[in-house]
Amino acid sequence: MQDIGTGSLILRLFVSLVLIIGLIYLSLYLLKKSSLGLKKNRAGDLVQVLERSYISPKKGIFIVKIGSRVVALGVTETQINLLSEVNVDQDSKTDSLDKVVSEKESRTTFLQKIKGKLNL
Repeated sequence: MQDIGTGSLILRLFVSLVLIIGLIYLSLYLLKKSSLGLKKNRAGDLVQVLERSYISPKKGIFIVKIGSRVVALGVTETQINLLSEVNVDQDSKTDSLDKVVSEKESRTTFLQKIKGKLNL
């Protein structure tokens, strides 16, 4: 029987570990490339999840764009229900954007006033 040194055991362990990690990365790469991997929303997809809000761990409301329609869906563990169709106007989008911008501007002016008082 041959006596195996500690150095050779460590080397074999290291090589085995590298091979296992390599196989894991290879399998993840192949999974992403195959149809079994999760597909993310792309610009050309017909169905896109725009927003999701969870009410409890297994219940939520999803805003989904299907073609040109935007709908609100109630989603539970066992079923999906159509709650309503959401009307998205271009005017409401610009109003919301203006509101966000004005809130940001008011925060920055408020911070600038505080910095001026503190001489920062």
